[in-house]
Amino acid sequence: MKAILGRANRTLVLAPGMFATLLLAANSAECACPEYVSLPSGTVFNIAGLIRDAGSPDGALRKARSAVAQISAHGGCPQSEELAVCEETLAVARKAIVALEACVSSDSLSESLRKKERAAVK
Repeated sequence: MKAILGRANRTLVLAPGMFATLLLAANSAECACPEYVSLPSGTVFNIAGLIRDAGSPDGALRKARSAVAQISAHGGCPQSEELAVCEETLAVARKAIVALEACVSSDSLSESLRKKERAAVK
């Protein structure tokens, strides 16, 4: 009887630590992309929202690149009525693209490593 109670107590003591470990593992398994990027001026770009809207980091990267390309195709910021606002927006969008590129490349690297591990197990 004492052996059973000893094991039960040990399990109760270890449970919070195991739960915290599971939470950390779940968070690390999610996308490595930052939630936001910002400029020293305070302009912020919500990367997490763009990923959510696009469905994936890769989709968000395509969407951001497309938006910047459209602005460039129409002559860029000199065509804008508010030149400073346009330039600031493009600067933070370019910073977001760089962050998304890093995120997408790290995600694809992680996926290729998982595929190799699965193949090695078979």
